[in-house]
Amino acid sequence: MAGILLQELSNTDIDWLITAGQQQQILAGTVLLQPQTESDTIHLLLDGILTVSVPQQGAGCAGAAMSDHPIEKEITRFSEGEVVGVTSLFNVQSTGVFVRAVKDSIVLSIPHQRLTSKLQQDSHFSTHFYRAIALILTERLQQMLTMPTQLRAATDQPVKEALFVFGELRDSDVDWLVAAGQLQKLAPNTSLIQAGRPLDALYIILDGLLSVSVYEGDVNPLTLCFECVNKIASSQKVIDRLSRGEMSGTSSFLTMSPSPVSVRAIEESLVLAIPRSQLIMKLQQDMGFASRFYRILALQLLEAVQTAIELLGCPQQPDPKPDQMDQDMEYDDELNLESLHHVSQGAARFSWMLKRLGIT
Repeated sequence: MAGILLQELSNTDIDWLITAGQQQQILAGTVLLQPQTESDTIHLLLDGILTVSVPQQGAGCAGAAMSDHPIEKEITRFSEGEVVGVTSLFNVQSTGVFVRAVKDSIVLSIPHQRLTSKLQQDSHFSTHFYRAIALILTERLQQMLTMPTQLRAATDQPVKEALFVFGELRDSDVDWLVAAGQLQKLAPNTSLIQAGRPLDALYIILDGLLSVSVYEGDVNPLTLCFECVNKIASSQKVIDRLSRGEMSGTSSFLTMSPSPVSVRAIEESLVLAIPRSQLIMKLQQDMGFASRFYRILALQLLEAVQTAIELLGCPQQPDPKPDQMDQDMEYDDELNLESLHHVSQGAARFSWMLKRLGIT
C-alpha cells in the first residue's frame, strides 16, 4: 500500500499532509475504529500493522459488537500506506468492523474537516488523493475476493439504485459521457465482464440488474481467460448485484489488470460503455472531471468493500419497526438532509442523461 501513496501523491501533496496532520504512536491493542462509529480524524498508517475484524457469525453479531468483550473474526490486515476512516469523506456510514493495532504503530492523523476543505478547494490534490484511495480500496477488495469459500452468497434483499453517484457529476461531465459512450443491450444471462480478461471499457448501468460473482476453487488466470463463459459461470458464487446508476469494471480500470470478478445480466439490461482509451485521455486533460470521477470510483469501491465485509462477517441487521426505533440513534438506511439533496440531484441528472441518450 505504501507504494500506492508514494506513486500517486506529489511532493506538494505530501508536504500539505505533513503540515495538516499530526504523527502519533499507537500502542499495540489500541482500537482506532469501532463498529458503527464515525471518526473526525483520518489516519494514515506510516509504520506498523493494523488488524480488521468483525463480530463472529453465530456470536450474536450486533449484540456481540456492542458488548464489552465481543467475539471477533479477523478478515484482513492493514500494512503501511493504508488509510483508516475514509467513510466519513464520502458521507457513508462505517461498517461493523474493529480496527486495532497489532503492534506499536505510527499514524499520521489528519482532521476530517481540514482534509475535506482541501479536497474541495484543490482539484489537483483531490485528483491524486481520491485516485490513491480508490487504488487502496481496490487492493483491499481483491484481498477479500481471494477468500471465496468464506464469502456468503448475496441475499435476495431489494437492490437500491445508486443514482446518488450522479450527484457528484456536473452537467458538462454528463455531456462528455453521453458523447463518448456507446449503448449496449444485454439479454438475460449475457456475460458483460469475464473474470481473468482485460477490460476495454468502463460500464455505467442504465437499466436492468446484473450479478457480480467470484470463481471458487484454485484460480488459473489462463484458464479463466480462455475457458468457456458458460462453463465458468457454473463454478462461480454470486456475491453482489448491480443496478441503475452503478459502474462496473472500476477496479480493472484503475489497475489496468484483468477483472477479478465476472458480471452477467440477470434480466434484460442496458449499459453505457465508455472506451478506456478515451476516458484515460479525458482524465489527463480535465483535472476537474478527474477529481470528480476518481471520487466516484472510490465511493463505488468503498461500497463494494463494505459488501464484502458483510459477506465475510455478519449480515446487515434488518431495520426495526417504526415503533421500535430509537429517535436518538442513526440507522444504516437513514439519510440526512444533505444526502437526500444529493440523491435528488443525482436522480435528476441521471434522468437527463437518459433523455440525452434517447431512452424513455
